Amino acid sequence: MELQATRISVQGPHATMLHATSVSVADHEVVLLTGYPGAGHVAVSLGLSGRLKPDTGTVRFDGLADATVLRRRVAVVDTPGITEPDDALPVQTVVGEELAIAGRKAGRKAVLKWLDEHDAAEHAGKRFEHLPVAVRTRLLAELTVARPDVQVVILTMPDRHGGDPHGWYELGRGLAAQGYGVIITCADASARLLDVKAAQLGETDQPDPVQVTAVAPVEPVVPIDEVEETDE
Repeated sequence: MELQATRISVQGPHATMLHATSVSVADHEVVLLTGYPGAGHVAVSLGLSGRLKPDTGTVRFDGLADATVLRRRVAVVDTPGITEPDDALPVQTVVGEELAIAGRKAGRKAVLKWLDEHDAAEHAGKRFEHLPVAVRTRLLAELTVARPDVQVVILTMPDRHGGDPHGWYELGRGLAAQGYGVIITCADASARLLDVKAAQLGETDQPDPVQVTAVAPVEPVVPIDEVEETDE
């Protein structure tokens, strides 16, 4: 599997949101994609996932330039204004919505069971904004990969919430070890703290992605219509 963007750019209503950028990622790889915090991070996330058509350049998944395929195979996590949850909602509500999108059981018992299995049962009744930063990013990423068709995960600016960059970088490496391709957009300062050679927004000549050793394969998700719903 390979996601490849070649010289994609996005024009905003008043200025360029994303200058020509090339980047690629394959299974078992992690890419840090850095740049000044702002609209470029959202634009590249949406362009790479088929949710926004770039003004120039192409995005291909396994050689196919098909926005429908991109939207199914490439998922964006916690993207500002797009997939970030409403911070006022309870954690269990956000989890239920995401499980439903993934075609999983989403009743109260199923949600509480999922949270318990992911070491987050204590947070079920909290407002989402009150989650610790590391827990927020981990739960949203794990909910995203619960979708059976996802092969590439894009974490959009996890460092905007603060916290230790090593936490979300190791989360990305863990996903890559399971077989996903992972792109994490972040500020230059985060990449320097991690001491990882990063790709750059607005550049076309990029360093090679970080290769991650494989672990056990990702278990397939059973579609909800094949599972008898027993929740209240």
